[in-house]
Amino acid sequence: MYDILIEKIRYNYLILFFLSIIIIVFSTLLSLKSGPHGGILIIAISLVPFVQIYNKIIEKDEMISEKIKSKKNIFIRYKEYFTISFIIFFASIFGFYIGYLINHNLFYPQIQAIESIRKDIIALSYANVIYTKSFFTYILYNNMTVLLLFFAFSIIFGAGAIYLLLWNASIIGVFLGLKASEYMSNNIIHKFILVPAISLIEILPHGILEFLGYFLAALAGNILSIAFIKNLDRESLENILSDSLALLVLAILFIFIAAVIEAYII
Repeated sequence: MYDILIEKIRYNYLILFFLSIIIIVFSTLLSLKSGPHGGILIIAISLVPFVQIYNKIIEKDEMISEKIKSKKNIFIRYKEYFTISFIIFFASIFGFYIGYLINHNLFYPQIQAIESIRKDIIALSYANVIYTKSFFTYILYNNMTVLLLFFAFSIIFGAGAIYLLLWNASIIGVFLGLKASEYMSNNIIHKFILVPAISLIEILPHGILEFLGYFLAALAGNILSIAFIKNLDRESLENILSDSLALLVLAILFIFIAAVIEAYII
């Protein structure tokens, strides 16, 4: 049954999208009695199936080892990894948004993180530097910190990178929930669909680049971890180090461009 489901997911990403939403919503229902820090428990519960699904679909060690030997473009080689990461991430955003609507009291850690970001931005605004290098530096520093965490966690503990992916998805999902709850209207479609959709679209120009940077950093860590756990020949080891370095440099580049867009363009 489980293997059949995995095979269906492999050939139909729409199933993976809706399955990811169901996992988050189901984890929310299991955490209803957990109090204001339930948002962390939801992520912890969701980790169990996501790690299994992720590793089964990606077949990390074997698949990545084979792809490293391939002469194809680096993005083509790891296309399935990027596709699955994006699907799980964006589906989780919707899942956490629904979870917030089910019981917003569970998401105190996420709300606290969002309020902390808002306070920092307001402080910069009062200092009249919101559109200067200080705001750019603030964004770049925060995003680079997250990127390095993705990279480090992927090397040390694969599930740690998935936890960070879910944590960031939960921040955005709760942010959309806050936007919906702050909008004063009796029109359900406007309040719960249009407002969150517009809010999500507003962060996409820089958000997609940030997410891609994080996924690249996680993949760089994943393939580097193979060098530590497998007895590889010199050529394979050199290929792994080369791929890992290239992915990490690309990740940093995407994060830098995203910070420029967010600070100076949007």
